[in-house]
Amino acid sequence: MKAIHKASIAAAAVAATILGAYLYFLSSSRSPFDEFAGMRVGEGEVGIMFLGTSAFIIRTSRHAIIIDPAAKMSKDDASSLGTVDAILITHEHGDHFDASSTFDLHRANEAVVVVNEGAYASLEGLIRGEGKLVLLEPGEAAETGGVVVKAIASNHSGLSPLMYFISMDGVAILHCSDSGFVPELADYAGEVDVAILPAGGASPTASPSQAFKMAEAVMPKIAIPMHGTSAEYGELRSALESLQGVQFLELEPLSPQVVPVPP
Repeated sequence: MKAIHKASIAAAAVAATILGAYLYFLSSSRSPFDEFAGMRVGEGEVGIMFLGTSAFIIRTSRHAIIIDPAAKMSKDDASSLGTVDAILITHEHGDHFDASSTFDLHRANEAVVVVNEGAYASLEGLIRGEGKLVLLEPGEAAETGGVVVKAIASNHSGLSPLMYFISMDGVAILHCSDSGFVPELADYAGEVDVAILPAGGASPTASPSQAFKMAEAVMPKIAIPMHGTSAEYGELRSALESLQGVQFLELEPLSPQVVPVPP
């Protein structure tokens, strides 16, 4: 009897080890896009994943958008996200926009694609559904399924490049492409919950000092750096310490997280 009991314990231990290994395999084999899709985002929160350069996936309690994906996502990645309300393209440069990839992402979930003039021509013959391709000029706005997008002129090269001020589920997000500072940002002072600011990198217009001026103009609750190097992010972090009430948040690429928006 004792031998049988010991054998049963040993078998149970082996089974537990196998089950644990299997569950670990399942969790470790999930893609970041699967993890993002599985996050619970409540009221007053933002689910966000940085893909690199200026590419982001952002979710609020009921809506989701993709910004400047370039070629950083596949159609399968987009499909795993479930419903995506809009794909936003700030301008046509290759590190922000890829026509073929954008079309694939659109096909994955029939998201509305909002673009500047420079990207519009590349997609006009691909995206044909009524209202599925929206061209915005600076100062114009569009609404799709509860997501409101306002276009702001960008200080950058290209054909009418844009920044976007996005409102969804009571959360206001400013994505500044790789623009330099523009005085029009002062129109959004005190209205921005999350500002995504370009710190430099290969951009001829973005820099930590320009990003600081953007933050100083709009005074966001949260400032997230993008489009830059670690050194440039550090420089921006140090500069923002002088702005009371602005929380600096640096994101690791492909690491989804839920961020509470301060009241």
